[in-house]
Order: sequence, then C-alpha cells, then structure tokens
Amino acid sequence: MALTVRALESRDIPAIIEIQDSCFEAAQWSEPTYRRLGHAGEKAWLAEQNGNVAGFLVARVVATEMEILNLAVRASLRRQGIAAALLHDALLFAVQAGAHRAFLEVRCSNTAAREFYQAHGFSSAGSRRNYYRDPDEDALIFSRALDGV
Repeated sequence: MALTVRALESRDIPAIIEIQDSCFEAAQWSEPTYRRLGHAGEKAWLAEQNGNVAGFLVARVVATEMEILNLAVRASLRRQGIAAALLHDALLFAVQAGAHRAFLEVRCSNTAAREFYQAHGFSSAGSRRNYYRDPDEDALIFSRALDGV
C-alpha cells in the first residue's frame, strides 16, 4: 500500500474533518480553524494511502520548541504506520526549523496514543487538570528531545 505524506491543502479539509469527527480523542476544530492554519506558524501534513486521505498532523514551531496540536488517523487504517510517518515528517521539519524539543498533550484515557508517543521517544512531562472538554478530562504532557530524529 502506497503511503504519501504531503503538506495539507485547503481541498483536504473536508476529509480531515471527517477523520477528526470520527475520532473523539482528536482536537475538534472547525473548518475555519483549519483554513487559518499557517497564519500563526502552524504547519499541517496529510497522509494519503492509495490516493485516499488516511490521517493528518498539525504542529507549530515557536523559537526552539515544537508543539503537536492535532493528530488523527482514520480508524480503519490505524496500526499501519501512518501516524508514525506523519510524526517522522513533522519532527524532521521541527529540527530543520531550529527546534530542540517537542511537546504535546494527550487525554489521560487515551492509552493507545500514550503508548504510541512513548514508543517514539516521548516521556511524561507533567499534566494539565481539566484540559479537555466533552468529556472533561486531564491531559498528560509529553515531551522529547529532537536530537537523533
């Protein structure tokens, strides 16, 4: 199965909203929010598998830090390396942009995401009480150094 990671384009927004809407763990953003990406330094990647949108990742680099803002993969395509490919490209971009550390938040209950990030070198760096809504839940903060990406 051919997997391609590329920059998100405006024509991709309906497909990523469809993925996001089926994945309650992902940040639930509006179409206008996706259309404004890039105005505050965010960058978004899209994964296509055999020409179909499989997943996406949104991040931003500020000074020497990267923050992963949103990552979701179509439920039927999980555990096929799509999230890993998106993360890899995002981390490479961050290093090229001068970042030295990456951060993200994840729902405490999202065991699959926690295990994914830990398998990719992230470790717990704290928590944020009542960070998420619908349902209300704490966030775990994960971080990793960007050396050796």
